[in-house]
Amino acid sequence: AVRGFTEALLTDLRINAPHVQAHVVMPGHIGTSIVLNSAAILGHRPEDMTAADLDRMRQAAGRMGLDVSGVTDDELRGFMQVRGEAFRDGAPTTAEEAATIILDGVRQGRWRILVGDDAAVLDDRVRADPERAYDADFFDEMVGAGGMNLGL
Repeated sequence: AVRGFTEALLTDLRINAPHVQAHVVMPGHIGTSIVLNSAAILGHRPEDMTAADLDRMRQAAGRMGLDVSGVTDDELRGFMQVRGEAFRDGAPTTAEEAATIILDGVRQGRWRILVGDDAAVLDDRVRADPERAYDADFFDEMVGAGGMNLGL
């Protein structure tokens, strides 16, 4: 939707405001603390998780085929903390690298700015087979092919 809006905006700007530019940034996995910060803002920091929160997490894990019946509450909280840190620290593109790529793209006048090799792989795969982009196995295939690393 954002890309489509940007494409329409670009056309409008060329006609009505040629001095204004629009860019769409399509990032891959960028090493930020978004997982940890989102949890904190939503009241789901690992150390603050209630028994009900942990129960919902166990149910979600079960739906994904994971058996967490032998995992203690503290171990589950620890897993959530480690997962957030791994997302940040294990990313293929750092926040600093992403900023450089974005600013370079703007300076070069590119309207589509892909941030990270994984973003380019995703873009190529979606363009090659757009009908499958939202199929459950599409993401799994990307991970299996090495095109996506969530740092986990």
